[in-house]
Amino acid sequence: MANNLIAQIASEFISGSTEVVDIVTFVEASWGLGITLTPVQKFILKSYYGMELDGKDKSIKIPDVVNEHVLFVHTEKEFLQWLYDEGRCNTNEIEGKNFTELVLAIGRRGGKSTLSSCISNYELYKLVMRGDPIGHYNLATGGEIVILNVAPTDDQAGVVFEMIKSQAMHCPYLRDRSLHQTMTYFDLQTDVDKKLKGRPSATLSSISGGCSAASLRGHSAMVVIMDEMAHFIDNGGRFSGDEVYKALTPSIAAFRGDGKIISISSPYAKYGKFYDLYNQSFDETEFTLMFKMYSAMVNSDKIDPALLKTERRRDRVGFMCEYGAEFSDSVTAWIDDEAEFRRCIIDKPVPSKGVGDVAYYMGIDLGFKNDGTAIVIVHKEGQKVVLDYANVWFSGSSDIWELDNSIYEDCGKYAKRDLLKMQDMVNEIKELVRWFPIKQAIFDQSNGYGLAELLHNQKLKQFKMENFTDNKNSEVYQLLKNLYTEQLIELFDHPVLIPEMLSLEVERKSKRKIEVRAPGRRGAHDDLSDALARAVYICYKGDKVAPRRVATGAGGAGGGSSVGDKKQKMETQASFFIKKRKMHGDHPRGLYESKRKRPGIR
Repeated sequence: MANNLIAQIASEFISGSTEVVDIVTFVEASWGLGITLTPVQKFILKSYYGMELDGKDKSIKIPDVVNEHVLFVHTEKEFLQWLYDEGRCNTNEIEGKNFTELVLAIGRRGGKSTLSSCISNYELYKLVMRGDPIGHYNLATGGEIVILNVAPTDDQAGVVFEMIKSQAMHCPYLRDRSLHQTMTYFDLQTDVDKKLKGRPSATLSSISGGCSAASLRGHSAMVVIMDEMAHFIDNGGRFSGDEVYKALTPSIAAFRGDGKIISISSPYAKYGKFYDLYNQSFDETEFTLMFKMYSAMVNSDKIDPALLKTERRRDRVGFMCEYGAEFSDSVTAWIDDEAEFRRCIIDKPVPSKGVGDVAYYMGIDLGFKNDGTAIVIVHKEGQKVVLDYANVWFSGSSDIWELDNSIYEDCGKYAKRDLLKMQDMVNEIKELVRWFPIKQAIFDQSNGYGLAELLHNQKLKQFKMENFTDNKNSEVYQLLKNLYTEQLIELFDHPVLIPEMLSLEVERKSKRKIEVRAPGRRGAHDDLSDALARAVYICYKGDKVAPRRVATGAGGAGGGSSVGDKKQKMETQASFFIKKRKMHGDHPRGLYESKRKRPGIR
């Protein structure tokens, strides 16, 4: 009975109302979304829409970052001034303003998804209230108006979209206007749509997807919400967030100042489009509003202090990014000058075979399930290290297959297998050895004993195994960076290696030690970059490198090379070239000419 009464009251309000209510009223009303906002969530929405702030009720409690103690209690007006004084807001004047952009740097569990869904559905409500939004904005007849919700991946976008859709389908004012609902899309009819004869159609829609999805581009978007923007996928280097922003936001210009752009995320490193928007907001206070709030500040009633204290104890740097809403000083882009790096990329034919009298060096990074196995071959010309070959293979279990337009989409030779097989990788290596005279190759001790055994059985004794500790990885990447900075490495425009290197992050662990890694998001990898760094390392260091010998069983591996090892190596190389000449004949570019003239080679 009570439910029927509420529905009747809602129906009467809806049918008789012609005035658009404010966002807080719509969100909290029973005929609207029926959501109870926290005081800070209410403050954020009121500020973005230029509403008058309360100056009497001290409703906002500000706890410490781990939510243990209340530090201050403010009215909404006092809270705005406090945020401005603390550098957590870019302006202290919001009333009556019509902000186009909202930049929200908010920690995890701070209610970001709730804010996104409230704004999304409120803008749909406003469009419905216009009756004929297409005519109001002078858009082409038969067109559509969309609300775009974009996240780093389809899965992440789906989480927020489910909240948006669930709220809309429970809203008495919106739910009966929907014709279609899917996992990534729902639509709403306007009053004009309902009056049209023939097959029912809907002008308004809410669409969601990963930031790489081509289907999101080209719409007339009234609102673009970029969720977790600091973690967008870097398909073309660290500026790909900028590319997504440029592709999706221009269409709001058609809505004469009513369009909205919301960039919302927990902060991360001090680079990328989200960090740029945060910095730019301080100079764009007329049309951009920015808030930077830690998790407990926004959503204190729903965050356990014990969780926050545990997370801070485990990783203080990570805690301050994820829950403290601070951009990290220690995490930056490994390639800090993309133009400088790209000067190392030379437009030249990609070699398919090696050249006689040239020593080639191979770096291998092993992975079998989520990570791939990568192989890179280089050689030295004077002081320069030159890239000759790079490839990586992934199993069908890897997270790269969950992404649209992944840079790894052509790395699926073994994608039908749940795991890469070690023997397949040995076969790939053997095929490469046929065409490139490998002087030395190196791979990590981790996962490497099986490969060492198989390579030993193949008489490939120039393949060495080394324990790539954190210190060693720091050393090889420091060398690689020094070489590209000094233009002492020559690369070709590899479609996987180059974008992967541009996406790498670096965290400084100490004065001399760094950690280079792929971004911490699904589908991001550093396998090919690791293989390159190892190949460059042994190539550039040459005889100065003394990696561990290949193990022949579970008993481990011995120390550096000896005189006997060098003699055996010469014999192995001689037999290799004799066998190769018998199998393939002379190389058209004289690959083995000088080798045949050496004494001892028949």
